[in-house]
Amino acid sequence: MTVAATTFHSAVRSRAELPDQFFDLFLDRTRTYSCALWTHPDDTLEQAQFAKIDLALDKCDLRPGMTLLDVGCGWGSTMLRAMDTYGVNAIGLTGNRHQYRYVRDRLVDRLIRGHPYGGVRRQGWEEFDRHPDRIVCIGRLEHLHPQRYPDFFDFAYQTLPEDGVLLIQTVVATDRSDRNRFGAGDWSAPETMFPVDRLLPPTGHNPKGVTEYAEDAGFTITRLERLGQHYTTTLQCWASALHEHRDRAIDLAGRDTYNAYISQMTGCADQFRGGRLDVVQFTCTKLAGPHRPVPRSGTFRDIPARAVAGPA
Repeated sequence: MTVAATTFHSAVRSRAELPDQFFDLFLDRTRTYSCALWTHPDDTLEQAQFAKIDLALDKCDLRPGMTLLDVGCGWGSTMLRAMDTYGVNAIGLTGNRHQYRYVRDRLVDRLIRGHPYGGVRRQGWEEFDRHPDRIVCIGRLEHLHPQRYPDFFDFAYQTLPEDGVLLIQTVVATDRSDRNRFGAGDWSAPETMFPVDRLLPPTGHNPKGVTEYAEDAGFTITRLERLGQHYTTTLQCWASALHEHRDRAIDLAGRDTYNAYISQMTGCADQFRGGRLDVVQFTCTKLAGPHRPVPRSGTFRDIPARAVAGPA
């Protein structure tokens, strides 16, 4: 890395350092910071985010009274939706102090108004010591180093009851041999989107794919769905909104941070459009009994790209 690049990256503020107001400039009202699902050409970004959340929660086989663990809960949109729609108890985990305070305040407000109450913890999944009925992990796995995938899937398998479900939504690289074309070196500023240079394929053995890590822990992959083209539209929406609020964004985060976010949003949109990156929802079901080899039961299904709308 050149001296100039190092200086630029040192001026880019990490996600943990940025105020919530910066993200309000381009996210929808729920502050959902992951791929949306465009089911109708006239959907707003908020409607598309709820469609993605509902798609994920519907796969979890939730029932009233269950406990749902949301690993990497962000600003709480998924856990709050689960509480309101399914009547479950929800616990969110986040390491970000701003997100923790925001979700905590939302939950306190809900308690005051008599709505179902959940919990939020500022901790990692490694420290979690309860046994939920279901686990959802949207947009968190891609930030985990691949060496830690076995620990994460073992944690989920051991934590869940028999018939438990782990729902993963994560960004994957469809061709790891093409990794240099992602421009990862240009996007190595801290924590803007996701670390492109270490993304895994959805399935495979060299390198091992997300599917294989889940199966090694004992899960059966019962459903796989690709949403990659929908991330193209999501990123276009974010970049357009952030550009529209350029002056305010620079006031809040600085010019280098603004440029880094715009650069990665537009660059990643090109990679999803070209099929070199994808987003996959993995439905991982726990079978009865201890760890044992299980048959591959999942097959890929694309969410039709023709449903994708958004800015040109």
